[in-house]
Amino acid sequence: MNARNGLVRARRSVALVAAALIVTGTSAGAATAADSQGGKSAKYCVVTVGKSVDGGYSPVKSESCSDDPNASAFKAAAAPDVLLMEWFWNAYNSPPKLTRIISDEGECDSSGYRLRPNLIWDNEISGFYTYSHCHKVTLYDGYSSNGDSAYWYSAVSDGPDVDWVGPYMNDRTSSIWIRR
Repeated sequence: MNARNGLVRARRSVALVAAALIVTGTSAGAATAADSQGGKSAKYCVVTVGKSVDGGYSPVKSESCSDDPNASAFKAAAAPDVLLMEWFWNAYNSPPKLTRIISDEGECDSSGYRLRPNLIWDNEISGFYTYSHCHKVTLYDGYSSNGDSAYWYSAVSDGPDVDWVGPYMNDRTSSIWIRR
């Protein structure tokens, strides 16, 4: 490969990363902050989201990660808010690595929350639990709630506990809709 081809490839890589950050609504500064908090290596994250408006995606208000589930920052991030969902990196969360999705805007209703896993979790979810009346869950392999999907429903107040999403959706989730 000559120097010109190497430069073109490097520019493409930078453009792809920038495009991915823009599409997910993450700034380069936020990505750096996430990396300094553990980022890809962190085992435990808390993501605070707002309500889905007019069928759009729920805005991400904050994200905090730690390698220690007992870290004060990890616990404090979820304290006053409503726990909606937990994502597991591996089936049965073994070995443990999870993200908690919380909201300061209340439990699930019929509109619910529409989520897009960040770059760390995109196509990496193997299991999940839901809480706070999030009875219905749809996982999509498309980034815009399209493509292949799987649906779970539970009549209990906390919603379905899915230790493993099965071979069809394992490590294929790019968007999620949880609702009452």
